[in-house]
Amino acid sequence: MGERFPLSLSAVNVVCFKLDWDEKALKVLLIKRNITPHKNKWSLPGGFVQGDEKLEEAAVRIFGKETGIAPKYINQFRTYSDTGRDKRPVNEEKVRVITTSFIAIYTSSEDPVLTEESSDYEWFKVPRRYIQRSIPPLAFDHDQILLDASNRLRINLEYQGLATRFLSEYFTLGEIQDVYEIIWEVELDPANFRDKLTNTDGWIKEVKNPPEELEPRRGKPPTWYKEQDIPQFERIISNPNGGVLREKESEYQKDLDNITTEIPIIDIEIEE
Repeated sequence: MGERFPLSLSAVNVVCFKLDWDEKALKVLLIKRNITPHKNKWSLPGGFVQGDEKLEEAAVRIFGKETGIAPKYINQFRTYSDTGRDKRPVNEEKVRVITTSFIAIYTSSEDPVLTEESSDYEWFKVPRRYIQRSIPPLAFDHDQILLDASNRLRINLEYQGLATRFLSEYFTLGEIQDVYEIIWEVELDPANFRDKLTNTDGWIKEVKNPPEELEPRRGKPPTWYKEQDIPQFERIISNPNGGVLREKESEYQKDLDNITTEIPIIDIEIEE
């Protein structure tokens, strides 16, 4: 029989991505912890869920509290429940911390704000391979969570229209292609890419009368598009390097289908 834990606490963290257009790189926001445990280590923004709070509400509240910024998109992607992932006791009792992780996308140029719980923040590059060479060792099991989130993001670009969430309200097909190429670290054939995008019903639509500020002073104006919805498709664009990622995600989903876990949420004061 396994080790018993009198208490289970529900927590959330947020893996917030953005595109650095100057460096042509996918980046993730990390904060340096100013509290124990793992003081002075980099981590994902996160904290504990309040007693009457939905997980999504907690993710938005905690991310805003710890960073001072608001993502353009946020969505739940995985739950982590290993018994050894957070060993902090509460009132000298052993506690099991079950964390639900969210993927977020940030597009604003506004900088995060430091809080009393963080001494620094930084946007780190998230390469497709050898991620540990770009990311320092993280607190708790956040190394694994970040790796899982970056893999999930790259997979979701195949099946969902998330690429437009990295862009402004109006965009060109070339800008969407840039999103795919930066995140996947590949080169895509422009003609084939354009054909697949324009033949995917319900995702983007051409803007017939764009705002005046989008019109160039000289030369032929580009064709502007706008997002209609983020539907889920069988597959929009195939990632040339996506086979291994899809296989790992399929294995995880099979394991998840065989697990049923009730997560009690306890309203308790604890340092996040």
